[in-house]
Amino acid sequence: MNDNYQEIAHRKKIDLQKLNAEYAEKVSKVENAQQYGQILLEYLASLENMHTYPFFSFHSSNFSLVTRNDSVWVSKDRKNLRKKDLIIAIDGIATADYMKEKLKYTFGSTYQTRKKLAAVGVLSSYADTCKRVTVLRGDSVFEVTIPLYKDEDEQKKPQGVAKDSVKLSSQGMSPKVSLLLAKALKRLDNIGYIRIPHFFSGSVEYFYSQVDSTFKCPYLILNLQNNQGGVRRNVLNIASYLVTEPVTMGDMIIKSDTSRCYRGKLLVLTDEFTSSGGEILAAILKGQPNVTVIGRRTGGDCGSMAFNFKTSHGIEFKLATEIPYLLPDGTTWSEGEGIAPDIQVEERLPWEDKKDAFQIALELIEHNKKH
Repeated sequence: MNDNYQEIAHRKKIDLQKLNAEYAEKVSKVENAQQYGQILLEYLASLENMHTYPFFSFHSSNFSLVTRNDSVWVSKDRKNLRKKDLIIAIDGIATADYMKEKLKYTFGSTYQTRKKLAAVGVLSSYADTCKRVTVLRGDSVFEVTIPLYKDEDEQKKPQGVAKDSVKLSSQGMSPKVSLLLAKALKRLDNIGYIRIPHFFSGSVEYFYSQVDSTFKCPYLILNLQNNQGGVRRNVLNIASYLVTEPVTMGDMIIKSDTSRCYRGKLLVLTDEFTSSGGEILAAILKGQPNVTVIGRRTGGDCGSMAFNFKTSHGIEFKLATEIPYLLPDGTTWSEGEGIAPDIQVEERLPWEDKKDAFQIALELIEHNKKH
């Protein structure tokens, strides 16, 4: 651990020697395998890195949750819970206190992102198969038991390629764009929109399939929200189509594909879950003369190279090993900081009447067209 993680720990001001001694003492007192696994989870989470975690299976619900501060709501109707239901306790523990406990076992490189992940993951567990949830709906308080389903190594599974990469104009719009945004788009024309949810298999091919239509647009919105990465080679292949000037990032040099690169105005959307490969692409693009980054600070984990290891008990885990490096802006480190957007977007719940990053991008385009 000292040899492989020392540079990252130093950047995060983690005293590995002290941390190792603390957890060695805890391990010496374990009485069973479950306690050992729990301590290993806590130890790896304390290393504060999204690419450092054990290969444990876990259980999760099929509910979509949203969070702000110490509160958690249901974001979509499903079974016996409804949109806007406020979760006030889990297993009899107040939600805020439950989140604090869960934070000890949550993997991420910044406190901001770890807290978000802990909140939206309150209905998941490495051991339990159900959760007893106390819910506030209007003036009513009630309890419901939520089953959790086994999810084998979800962290390894690439999600399906997005189907909402389209050319948006007054004639044709993505069906996923809300009615409010659809009305706004009627005042605009020739806006390209590409969402890249990950950089696993199929992501580059799908991106290429959108180039001919969207690259003809004078404005392009690139959505990297909730993009937690994939294969770095795929990131760099896509980046070559989007940069207009060469970029040096760590030991990587990204050059423009001058024959096909996008030269219009590029608006990049980010949030706290933009990390790893998604964050690398955001870091490469920020500072390009035609790029504006809109949203919230990214996850602070630019895809550190990670390898698999085993404990003396035979438990396999992944550990980040890459030495932190400065991002192209010359001031932000690849570990533990996150990329600040050019335009900060206020946090909002899905049903709140506040502008999200996409709406702000549209307004910026409209303003640019007028002036």
